Amino acid sequence: MHLTAGTKLGPYEILALLGKGGMGEVYHATDTRLHREVAVKVSDEQFTERFAYEARTVAALNHPNICTLHDVGPNYLVMELVEGETLVERIKQGPMPLDEALAIVCQVADALEAAHSKGIVHRDLKPGNIKIKSDGTVKVLDFGLAKMAEGVVASSSDPSMSPTLTLEAATHVGAILGTASYMSPEQAKGRAVDKRADIWAFGVVLYEMLTGSRLFDGETVSDTLASVLKDEPDFDSVPLRVRRLLQACLKKDPKQRLHDIADAKLLLDETPPMARRPRQWLPWAGMALFCLIAVGLASLLFRETPPPAQLVRFQVPAPGRSTWIYQGFFGALSPDGRQLAFVAIGPDGISRLSVRPLDSLMSRPVAGTEGIQGIPIWSPDGRFLVFSAGGKFKKVGISGGPAQNLCNVLGRVVGGFWTKDDRIVFGSNSGLRYVAAAGGTLSVITNVDKKHGEGAHICPFLLPDGRHFLYLVTSADPDRGGIYVGSLDGKPEAQNAKRLLADSSTAQFVPSPGSRSGHLLFVRETTLMAQPFDPERLVLSGNSVPITGTGVRSVFSASANGVLAYLEAGSLETTLTWFDRQGKAIGTAAGPHSFQELALSPDGSRVVVFRRDNTGEDLWLIELERGSSTRLTIDAANESYPVWSPDGKQIVFASNRGGQFDLYRKSANVSGEEELLLKSPQAKDPVDWSRDGRFILYTLTTGAQTDLWVLPLDGERKPVPYLTTKFNEGYGRFSPDGRWVAYVSNVSGNDEVYVSPFPSSTAANAMTMVSSGGGRQPRWRRDGRELYYISFDDQLMGAPVTTSPSFKAGVAKPLFQAPIYLTMDTAGAWNWDVTPDGERFLINRKPVDIVSSAAITVVLNWQEVLKK
Repeated sequence: MHLTAGTKLGPYEILALLGKGGMGEVYHATDTRLHREVAVKVSDEQFTERFAYEARTVAALNHPNICTLHDVGPNYLVMELVEGETLVERIKQGPMPLDEALAIVCQVADALEAAHSKGIVHRDLKPGNIKIKSDGTVKVLDFGLAKMAEGVVASSSDPSMSPTLTLEAATHVGAILGTASYMSPEQAKGRAVDKRADIWAFGVVLYEMLTGSRLFDGETVSDTLASVLKDEPDFDSVPLRVRRLLQACLKKDPKQRLHDIADAKLLLDETPPMARRPRQWLPWAGMALFCLIAVGLASLLFRETPPPAQLVRFQVPAPGRSTWIYQGFFGALSPDGRQLAFVAIGPDGISRLSVRPLDSLMSRPVAGTEGIQGIPIWSPDGRFLVFSAGGKFKKVGISGGPAQNLCNVLGRVVGGFWTKDDRIVFGSNSGLRYVAAAGGTLSVITNVDKKHGEGAHICPFLLPDGRHFLYLVTSADPDRGGIYVGSLDGKPEAQNAKRLLADSSTAQFVPSPGSRSGHLLFVRETTLMAQPFDPERLVLSGNSVPITGTGVRSVFSASANGVLAYLEAGSLETTLTWFDRQGKAIGTAAGPHSFQELALSPDGSRVVVFRRDNTGEDLWLIELERGSSTRLTIDAANESYPVWSPDGKQIVFASNRGGQFDLYRKSANVSGEEELLLKSPQAKDPVDWSRDGRFILYTLTTGAQTDLWVLPLDGERKPVPYLTTKFNEGYGRFSPDGRWVAYVSNVSGNDEVYVSPFPSSTAANAMTMVSSGGGRQPRWRRDGRELYYISFDDQLMGAPVTTSPSFKAGVAKPLFQAPIYLTMDTAGAWNWDVTPDGERFLINRKPVDIVSSAAITVVLNWQEVLKK
């Protein structure tokens, strides 16, 4: 039966038709209870009790590569909505490279292994039931549903998705079930099947991925089934590495077939033996032995002093005329110093990784790295890069193929290293974390101490002993920030004990040729320096020596064999720029200056902004119509997080003038003294002021934990908690009617935008998720009909919402790519705002030279500078 938009199936509201499959039609829908987008598969037949029971068994599967089954209705299934192309669509583009194909089928094998371990067999594995998300994650659809659907007669007009064959009797042993081209011989004969049928289909799918053509095909279903039963596969057209696996999967006798899908990876890891030629190797071996002797004699008789290494400099330009190199955190050299990976932004505004072999004139983008943030990390063998994008930590082969998700991350990953025991350590604004190279859960190495003003722990660098590492602690407090030494054996609370240098720079150790000691490289102000460093005693000695001229950014990259890469520093001044809803720049409000946080007045006529200059870090008021600027705060402390009163007459902000960040209030006409509103031992930042003027919402930071609290302005002004969970909550904003709070929480493992009722002691139990795939910095439109936020790939998103009688959110849509300026130090602050009518957006725009056509400078044999 065909459903139209708006049709209700229980609590599920149909939005649009997605397609047709073997069990009926599939629709995009929304769960009106949870405000979650789902896929609903509708059958013309009513499901039996047995079907519902078995469906719930499948729903118990919990695996990242299996599409989740949420619910079962009378004649419909509710599943996870998986966006991305099917394997059918990918195969239509042609045969797949081996690395790309293996990255996909390994995830399929993981899904099969998880299901088989619970006794669930797919029985209809085919390219149409395999989806590849944009981040490279593979999802197997309809898991176990083929077995349950034996009583449902259905077909499809799409030959790539069908024919799915059934007989009416669900208990009939001779029932033929599955797609003809991917059926196992025992299925084609109508016999009972087990997990080995999935292994057969796995082999057929892999063959098709590598060759671009079907292994078994015919003009009719009968012809196809005959081919399955009689034809022997030709393995000459597939790479040698996968032949043993395919041969094991495609045995027609299931008794001789690969018994367990988990063994597939073992066959992939085996190297095929070379064909033996017993006598032909003898003359070649003799010649090789002669050559070795000759070379040895020559080295003894004609030894000469090798020529001195030459200092060589050259530049690596951006890959393409309309592509810019991202200068904030630009990239990394491979461990052998032969390749440079760097972040480039194309004409479409999307950031990607590019790799440049240093013996080549060409750079090439790496597919699957779209939306990269931060600094990539090389694998020790130089075959893989790991990076963050869209709230995920990913691994991708530099030769191509989809990226594999390793874990969720908050914000961007900024540098790291790969240990000998296959752990990946990386830096972030939460601290140093590590995850297994195969993926899994995150573990903590260090925690950022927000209480003492730390901003981030980034760019860890592993020292030669394999246990100790260098890392940078960013902080507004000069006595706190700098280059530190940590240990993989240490506890998080004991890490920030040994500071080597106070310089706000990344640091790397480069050994001297033929020696265990070497030099620590770092940037002092804008000059790259080298200072002798003993990696065993973990101490510096001697004096630091400049390696380059001035103008170097604090992030650089060096390899152990004397290769160095860096970018020149430029101005980081930003502009406050107006954009319309289509993302067109329509005017400049202020700048360029070193702006960070901003907040529009309730009537949109003024903006208060954090500004750093040679006189300090203060809040400024800007009259937007006249363009005039007035300093709001004047002292040596740091003021931040400005919030307007609803009548536009006062401003609340955070200041550390008392040693800790406390809440202060000042008149917006700049007259009078600041009033201390709230002082306590914990760091606090105001985030909003309720429309009725009664409450101030603020974040309270304890260690690495951030919660939302409320300060009543009536009576005793005693703070009360609003959201205090074991997760982090922040970016809170009152709805215009004061009945709701929009905020960001990592309760799902990823930063997402939620809305909860206010005031409510059970707000954490009444969360409605608004964003999908990551979100931060929410703001309401003045009339409460739209909620905006910034996605992890810097899209400005808009979600239609209603706040009465209950809260309901529609599907968030991207408005435009926001050129918003976010750094490790400013990621927690609002850098944009919206006018009351929702038609214009004021954005702290990235500096022009953050994305620059300037080339990366590469220096070979830089140690020669030390000899001068």
